Amino acid sequence: MRIVLYGVSSPYAADAVETAARLGWELAACVRNVPEGEPPPELPSVLDAERLGAELLALPFLVPLMKPAARLAASEDALARGFAAAATMLDPTATIASSASLAPGSYVNARAILAAGVVAGEGCAINRGASIGHHTVLEDWASVGPGALTGGGCRLGRGCFLGVGAVIAPELAVGEGAIVGAGAVVIRDVPAGATVVGNPARAIAGRPSA
Repeated sequence: MRIVLYGVSSPYAADAVETAARLGWELAACVRNVPEGEPPPELPSVLDAERLGAELLALPFLVPLMKPAARLAASEDALARGFAAAATMLDPTATIASSASLAPGSYVNARAILAAGVVAGEGCAINRGASIGHHTVLEDWASVGPGALTGGGCRLGRGCFLGVGAVIAPELAVGEGAIVGAGAVVIRDVPAGATVVGNPARAIAGRPSA
């Protein structure tokens, strides 16, 4: 399979290069679409978005960015430039239940675990070593950091972000656009837009209460 990595001005793009190699996929191009940020040195070559041609636009693309808003913006930019469809990339070292489902644009990094009945929406990012409990739902553009863990039956809202090693107890909801800090232990629902940190997780002053 041939694929285009789009929006590569982040070190995270190097992980997508490694996953593509493990899958035996060909990187047709690594595309930089904004002047900010520096593509990692592991990328074989970098092409400016203005130089895209019809051959590359006909291929599926993947946006290797962890921040939900940045990933969504780059995906919208790719579609506006003429790409037809986003790819779904699943690292071969990940463990993904046969009953799990992922929408286009999602990327599951190395050694992640998706248990039975997991549903991931459009453009989700599940980073290395994360573990998603059974029947958890990830709404569109949700991001799960390295080593984060959810119990079964959780719901991760659109564009939320779980930091490195965050833990979400079973049957809880993390609201749209919420941020769970690195190492936080969530034992009750997190409202939309809240930022919570600590063990047990509590809202940062001035943000919506958890």
